Amino acid sequence: MRAFIIQSLLVSAALAQDAVIDGWLERQATITSLDAGFTQQRKLPSLKEPVTTPGRISFAKPDKFRWQLGEPMQTLAVSDGITLTLIEESEKSARQISKDAPQAARFSLLSGKAFESKEAFYGSFEIIESRVTAGIHQFTLKPKDRRMRSNVPWVFIDIDPVKKELRAMELEMQDKSRVRTVFENPRFNTKLPDSFFKPDLTGYKVK
Repeated sequence: MRAFIIQSLLVSAALAQDAVIDGWLERQATITSLDAGFTQQRKLPSLKEPVTTPGRISFAKPDKFRWQLGEPMQTLAVSDGITLTLIEESEKSARQISKDAPQAARFSLLSGKAFESKEAFYGSFEIIESRVTAGIHQFTLKPKDRRMRSNVPWVFIDIDPVKKELRAMELEMQDKSRVRTVFENPRFNTKLPDSFFKPDLTGYKVK
């Protein structure tokens, strides 16, 4: 009887987990654009205290995004749907890579295909663990793609089951550093100008 009760509880927990993920992904399918502020916390093995920085993320489906760290800008990652441009303001330098390169995954994850449907999500990630904290469902994900896993071995997401929104996302890098992004005041399905995704590289050294 005890084993049956435990098994029933595990099944119920799994069903609740699936319902939260599925509800969020169904909401994702209705979102064509996002513009939101965020607070990023970066944890490095070499630092005792994490580094906290504000920023802004924007994307327009299917493949345009802009990720700005710092106010004023310190780092900018922006994609026009073909090329990802990485800008370091302090060095006045810019590096351009393909939007499909493994290094682009940490920036394009929110706007990419992995979060656009149930099939894509479960094809991209294995759910390793889940828990609920103050009503927010937290999931530990392991990327299935070897190329992505070589750069980002672990992904952690926090989902609000009532609003069906992503509250936070944390990435663990290969060097064991962690980047946690907490989203604030999201605006969905607003018109974002194309110029937003085309960086002005005047005065920058492009590598």
